[in-house]
Amino acid sequence: MDEKEISKITVYTLKLVEQTIGPEEFEELNSILSANPDAARHYNSLMMMISNFQDRGKEIVYDEITIEGALKNAFWKEMADYERTALAVEISKEEPEKEDKTLTEIRKIRPKVSKLSIYSLLLCSATLIFVIAYAHLISMRHGIEVATLSDSMNAKWADIASPVEKGTRLVTGEKRWLLREGYAELLFDNQARVVLEGPAEFKILAEDRIGLSFGKVYATVPKNAIGFSVYTPIAKIIDMGTEFGVEADLGGNTQLHVFEGRTVLLVGQNDHTINVKVSAGQARNASGSTQTITEIPLHENYFVRTFDSTQNIVWRQPLLLDLADIVRNGNGLGTGNSQMRLNYIKGFTTEHRGGETLIAKNYLPIKSHPFIDGIFIPNGRTVVSSRGDVFEDFLITSGVHCADLFGNPPPGMYYLDAQQRTVQFNGQEYSERGKSCIFMPGSNHGITFDLDAIRRHYNLKIDRFTSRVGLADFDDKRCNANFYVLVDGQLRYSLLGYSQKGVLNDVSVKLEDTDRFLTLATSENVDQIDYMANSTLRENFCVFAEPVLVLKRIDSMQR
Repeated sequence: MDEKEISKITVYTLKLVEQTIGPEEFEELNSILSANPDAARHYNSLMMMISNFQDRGKEIVYDEITIEGALKNAFWKEMADYERTALAVEISKEEPEKEDKTLTEIRKIRPKVSKLSIYSLLLCSATLIFVIAYAHLISMRHGIEVATLSDSMNAKWADIASPVEKGTRLVTGEKRWLLREGYAELLFDNQARVVLEGPAEFKILAEDRIGLSFGKVYATVPKNAIGFSVYTPIAKIIDMGTEFGVEADLGGNTQLHVFEGRTVLLVGQNDHTINVKVSAGQARNASGSTQTITEIPLHENYFVRTFDSTQNIVWRQPLLLDLADIVRNGNGLGTGNSQMRLNYIKGFTTEHRGGETLIAKNYLPIKSHPFIDGIFIPNGRTVVSSRGDVFEDFLITSGVHCADLFGNPPPGMYYLDAQQRTVQFNGQEYSERGKSCIFMPGSNHGITFDLDAIRRHYNLKIDRFTSRVGLADFDDKRCNANFYVLVDGQLRYSLLGYSQKGVLNDVSVKLEDTDRFLTLATSENVDQIDYMANSTLRENFCVFAEPVLVLKRIDSMQR
């Protein structure tokens, strides 16, 4: 390993610690370390010294080097190396001075420079740097504020006389926090956010670093906080703008699950450090006894990703709101009733109707559910919201529907030719015991959701709507249907004249904070010249499979 490579590793390591390293530099650093054991040892030595400086030789890296000793050793080593390698300074010989006979002449004096004076200057400068650094580290012992307790829920803290209130500032230092039970959210000043699930013991190591003795932590790290790290007794996890979960158990093992982005997992000390890149969709276990790293399955619901103390809601899964559950008169998180249906005259009902055809000419507001604005039957120019938003381009239909609108119907609840039918695609069941769906039998259905009401209730941003649409393959009869997704009455997606059964088509619609209403609709695609001959109303079994709103967090301090 040459001097150029040593210099590059040193610069990149310092940039990583200072959070100024760019993605390309990070990749180059990781490539060098992966390919060259000597480079990895040099990097580890640098990280150990930095850790000793910042954490007083006691945090995670367990050795006997004190801050004072480390600083002094580093200083005198640098001075000794400089003395051995410094170039000699040429000192000009003084010429005899000639007597000045002109009083007005200004004599030019060349300054005398000696090697000793240079060493003295360097010594003074280095000593000054040492004093400043030492004073800074001494002040660190008293701690600096770097994070805030932004929220907690059912939290019980150990060895604390008074409750820890929302807004409490947390400082670096020796203080260990023990969360016996419940949940706590910490927002670091660099906007990295961590959610802790009790029981968990942790301490704040630095402005971009948390130490986890045991327990679970879920970290969400924005791009401006790249380099945020979680330390456990045997490992360090360094992020590259990610969402990841870490568990440290009492047996000394560390699990890392990465849900978005990339991380670097470092295990071991000194010349035996192992570093592994772990990317989205991957998980690793680091053994506390052998310090080996093994691949393990990723568990989507293993960590608490966020919680809402005002609603008493805990999110372990990705932040998704199930619209099919809302159609079942639920809250989008699985509380709906599979017997519930939406009728264009009565709204929510559990009454089962058989085969009758209804005509609904007007938009029907659903006042009994805060998230559903209303329902309607598409037919030419149609009102699609309680605000009066109008969509002009539905095909002109019969204006009828022959069945109610369902969410996650029970298996076999729909009868066709005297046989029970269950919605399936490629062997996957879509029902209350399978995956979710909004079932629109007979097409000619429309439902509008109130996005603002959802935002207010969950205090979350809505990023997009995703689903898959298709026609259930119940029989071999012909079908012909249209699918629509509208936002505030404006078309965002359509699939027109669709007749292929048993196939799902992906839908993804980006949603802005200013978007108010989301409308999902289906209609028959019929030739009005000969309606009776071309109608497929009773053969169109339209499905919005896995219809969800993808949610994102609002900055915790704005809640």
